[in-house]
Amino acid sequence: MVGFLSILLPVIGGISGVLVLRDTMKSKMELTIPFIVTLSLSSLYFRFSPMEIIFYSVFLASVITDAHSGRVYNVFLYLMAPSALYLFYETRSYIAGVFMILIPIYRSSRKLQFYFGEGDLWILLFISMAFGRNVFYTLFYASCLGLLFSLVRMKKEVYFLPFLFLGLLISRVELINNLFGI
Repeated sequence: MVGFLSILLPVIGGISGVLVLRDTMKSKMELTIPFIVTLSLSSLYFRFSPMEIIFYSVFLASVITDAHSGRVYNVFLYLMAPSALYLFYETRSYIAGVFMILIPIYRSSRKLQFYFGEGDLWILLFISMAFGRNVFYTLFYASCLGLLFSLVRMKKEVYFLPFLFLGLLISRVELINNLFGI
């Protein structure tokens, strides 16, 4: 059953993200398919629970919309919240409070709004609810990947959710965490 969900839900998540953007981009599937395959293989290899697969699949839909349009749609945030809340009650990590405090600070600062999208903050809140202190490792890996991407592509601005997604998957790899002493 979990193996079937590991393949079906990432496909649904990826296609949902593409369908939301149906009028804005022509070649959306080129980026979507590698993310779907990566999530499917990761969920099988790391043996994600059904709720984790749901969380990652909805996150994938937001990743696709952010990568193509730079927007995170509220519908995916609303769909991600219940799975994050369920996973929060399993782990009982209160690091989410840090990100809950950041949201009002973000809304009051024009400079933060210029450099950082609000969707990113909500996603970080959900990651901290679902995976606790793993959010800091996710941020570290995502920042390194984003910086590397921007240096290679010579871009000053990159959309961050694809890197958060990959950073969250990388943070599940014990070998890499041990390499950095985490």
